[in-house]
Amino acid sequence: MLKQIHCDKFAPGHQTIDFSSGLNTVLGNDGGSNAIGKSTFLWIIDYVFGGDSYYSLSDDIKSEIGPHTIFFVFEFEGKPHYFYRNTEDPKNVYRSDKDYHLIEKLSLEEYRALLYQEYSIGLPMLKFGEITERFFRIYGRKNTLEKYPLLIKPREQDEKAVDFLMKFFGHSEILTSIKTMEEELGVKALQYKSKQRQQVDIEKIEMNKKAIESLKVRLQKLMKSNEDAQLAMFGFDTQSFERITKIQKELNHFNRKRNRLQSEVNAIKTNISDSKSEISDEFHSLTHFFPDANLKAFEEIEQFHVKIRKILNDEMHQEIIQIQPLIYQYDKEIEVLNAKIEDSGLAKEMSERVLSQCVNVSKSIDKLEEETAELIHQKELQEARAQAENKMENLLSMQTEKLEEIQEAVNYKMKIINGIVTEQHETAPKLQITPKKEIFFETPGNTSEGTAFKSLVVYDLSILELCPLPTLIHDSNIIKRIEDIHLEHILERYQSSRRQIFIAFDKADSTTEKAHEILEDTTILRLSDGNELFGRSWSKYKSSN
Repeated sequence: MLKQIHCDKFAPGHQTIDFSSGLNTVLGNDGGSNAIGKSTFLWIIDYVFGGDSYYSLSDDIKSEIGPHTIFFVFEFEGKPHYFYRNTEDPKNVYRSDKDYHLIEKLSLEEYRALLYQEYSIGLPMLKFGEITERFFRIYGRKNTLEKYPLLIKPREQDEKAVDFLMKFFGHSEILTSIKTMEEELGVKALQYKSKQRQQVDIEKIEMNKKAIESLKVRLQKLMKSNEDAQLAMFGFDTQSFERITKIQKELNHFNRKRNRLQSEVNAIKTNISDSKSEISDEFHSLTHFFPDANLKAFEEIEQFHVKIRKILNDEMHQEIIQIQPLIYQYDKEIEVLNAKIEDSGLAKEMSERVLSQCVNVSKSIDKLEEETAELIHQKELQEARAQAENKMENLLSMQTEKLEEIQEAVNYKMKIINGIVTEQHETAPKLQITPKKEIFFETPGNTSEGTAFKSLVVYDLSILELCPLPTLIHDSNIIKRIEDIHLEHILERYQSSRRQIFIAFDKADSTTEKAHEILEDTTILRLSDGNELFGRSWSKYKSSN
C-alpha cells in the first residue's frame, strides 16, 4: 500500500503526508472552497501510482510551481520501497534508499509492471494503467459520468468497456480466441452472423471426375488405334476406304516379308565366326601346367577347324549376298505403297484429324480438371469455414455465458452493498450486458442525481470486492452529490475495505454525526482557504498592493 508522499513544494504543514489502510480522506473546509488543492493532491496520488496526467493536466502548476520532485513510499509485505519522480522527467521513476539516494532508474512501464506484480494483479492481458484509469475517478478525468460508470470516457465504445470487464474477471483467453477467429473469418465478432451460404455442388465434382476418365480413355484410343480403325472413325467413303485398305494390306505383307529377311541376315551375321583368334598362344600357355603335352597335335586339329569355319563363313556371306537384293526389292515396293497412301492425302488428313481430336479432348480434360480442382478447393474452404464458424459460434456462446456470470456476480454484489447503504429502502442498481456487448446501467424506478452517483460508487465498491483492483479514488464531485443518509454507510464501507481508498470531501459538518466522525478519523490532509496544498491559491484575485 501507499505509505507516504513528500514534496518540498507543498506548504510547510503538508510537505509529508502519511497514509493508512482503508479510507484516506483529503478534507476541505466547511465553506466548500475550491482551488485549494484537493483534486490536485488526488492527481498526485495517481502520479505516484504511475499515472501521467499530473503536471501535464494543468498549465497553472507549471507556471506557478514549476518543476518539482515527488517522493513516495510503498509498503509491500511489511517492507518499505522508496521512489521519486521529477516533473521534468515524467517517463521515468527512480528507486532509492530511505534517504532518497538513487538505486536504479525505471522506465514508467517498468515501474507500472513492478506495481502490477507487487499488488498481485495476475491478469496478463491487462496493464496496471488500464485498471487505475477506470477507477481513479478524479475531477478533470472523463470517467466520472454517473450514468455510465463502466466507460472511461463518454464516447468509449461499450465493447471496449465490456472487454475490460472480461479481462478483469479472468476471461481474456476467450477474447484472444475470438480475435484469432475474427482474423481467420475476416469479420468482427459483433458483425458476425451465421447465414446460409451457397453450397459447393458435390454431384458436379463426381460428374466431372467420370467425364475426365471417359475422355482419358478416348484420348488413349485415339493415340493407340490402328490406321484401319482411324479411317473408319473419321468416316471416309467406302471406295476410298477399300482402296486404302488394299494398299495397307499389301504394305503390311511386304513389311512382314522384308522384316523376316532382315532377321535372317542379322542371324547370319551373328553366326559368322571370328577367324583372327590367337589359338597357338593359348595352347602354349598350357605348357605351364602340362609340360609334356603334344602342342603340335592340338595346333593341327585347330587348323582344321579354322579351315572349316572359313568355308562356312564364305557360304554365309554368299547367302547374305543372295538375300540383300530381295530386301532391297521389298523396300522399293514398300516405298511405292507409302507414296500411294501419301498421294491420296488421306494419311495426312487422318493425322490432322487425329491430332485435332487429341487436342480437343486434351483441352476438355484440362478444363474439367481445372473446374474440378476449383470445386474441390471451394469445398475444402467451405468445410474449413464451416469448422471456423462452428468454433466462432462456440466461442461467442462461451463469451455470452461468461458475461452473464459477470453480470450476475456484479448485480448480486451491488444488491448486497446497496442494501447496506440504503438500509434496504431503495432499489439496487442493475447492470445488463447483451451478447452484442451493449451496456445498460440503471437504478430501476429512481433517476435522481444523488441515486446515480450513489450507484456509481456502489458499482466501484462491488468491483473492488470482486476483482484485484489495487486501490480506488473518488473525488469530491462524486461524493458530495450522494445523499447524507447514504453517505454515512458508504464511508463505513470505504473504511472497512481491505484496500486503500482515497477520497476528497468538503463540508464535513453538513453530514451526519457518524459520517463526520469517519471523515475526521480518516483525514490525511486538511486543506482550506489560506491552508492550500502549495501554500497559496493562484486562482484568487491578487491585489496590486
